[in-house]
Amino acid sequence: MFLTREQEKMLNGEYGWAVAKAMAIIVKTGEVLGASRLVEISHAHVSGVSYTNILDPGLDFVRRLFLSGGRARVYTTINPGCVDYSGLSSLIDRSFNEKQAVIDESLTRMGFKPVFTCIPYYHRPPSQGEFLAWGESSAIAVANSYYGASSNREGGPLALAAALTGYTYYAGLHIPENRVARVVVRVDPSASRNPGALGLWIGENIREIPLLKGFNPPLWDLKIMLAASAASGSHAFIAVEKITPQGFYKVDPLEKVEVEWRDLEKYIGLEPSGGSVLGYLGCPHLHPWEFHLVYEYVKRRGRLPGRNRLLLTIPLEVYERYRDKVLYLRSLGVDVAAGTCPVVSRLTRRFDHLVTNSGKAVFYLSKQLKINYYLTETRRVLEIVYA
Repeated sequence: MFLTREQEKMLNGEYGWAVAKAMAIIVKTGEVLGASRLVEISHAHVSGVSYTNILDPGLDFVRRLFLSGGRARVYTTINPGCVDYSGLSSLIDRSFNEKQAVIDESLTRMGFKPVFTCIPYYHRPPSQGEFLAWGESSAIAVANSYYGASSNREGGPLALAAALTGYTYYAGLHIPENRVARVVVRVDPSASRNPGALGLWIGENIREIPLLKGFNPPLWDLKIMLAASAASGSHAFIAVEKITPQGFYKVDPLEKVEVEWRDLEKYIGLEPSGGSVLGYLGCPHLHPWEFHLVYEYVKRRGRLPGRNRLLLTIPLEVYERYRDKVLYLRSLGVDVAAGTCPVVSRLTRRFDHLVTNSGKAVFYLSKQLKINYYLTETRRVLEIVYA
């Protein structure tokens, strides 16, 4: 791999151990993937920072990078941790608050922005053609598919390394010739009604980059679909007709398929009848528009009845901006957690059923919690918890 003089200095330790370690991670990864050079990035988003995911070895690694002089060289944001940063949630376990605080302190003192969200594009929307090094599979897919930016699907350590050096390897989706849609997927209107199930189907059944036709959702439904496809498959980029910037990809179809409602039924599960229900919205985190939609519904219906619970997870920034509305929701029995989610944290109680609009939440939580699930539309989630 060709390295500039500055990059060689970084690798050789002239900028300190932390930068040398970070550059070694990037170079080794790039060599494995056949990259001939590195490319400058303008925004890194670091995932894999929840203590419940990385435990003490991960904590020690992050702490050592900080103590060894590691500092952000580019704009860098942080994915959710395992704690509720509002301090108000009764459903998010607080057992690991102190451990998470050590990780968070190390990251923020390295100059990373403590947004604690899986939708960093809400905090800072990327530009078309901008080189990124993002962890968090759903955010990467939105950056590529909606904004026309350029990021590979990075693991947390590599995104962190890119933040400390300002570079990533030039391979994968950074190369225009690799952004070619090979499968045209025509989405029947019936299948568009459940973006979470559609995403699970795409991730499980389509291996090449697809081009979706007949699916023209708003951003908040698009992120649900992309998050699910990234969870059940490995998609970092899905071209969506009339949404993805045309100059960002090419189409050379080898296959054409159609997806209908009957194809999605296996991913939906069973509507709960009896037992306690956890209604969950916010995987990925709720966009402010979604938050206000839920707020208005709950305001009309009033206090939650019975033993069902509704959990909303939102960016810390949304909590700080709409704190009065969050407190009002809590007064009606709605649990709102900021800067985290159940996928990267632990819950304080068990439920018999999970009802959600998120295919990603179904993919992970149905296994983690060993719980029955029902994947449906946002409004139906709210109707069920109020039943």
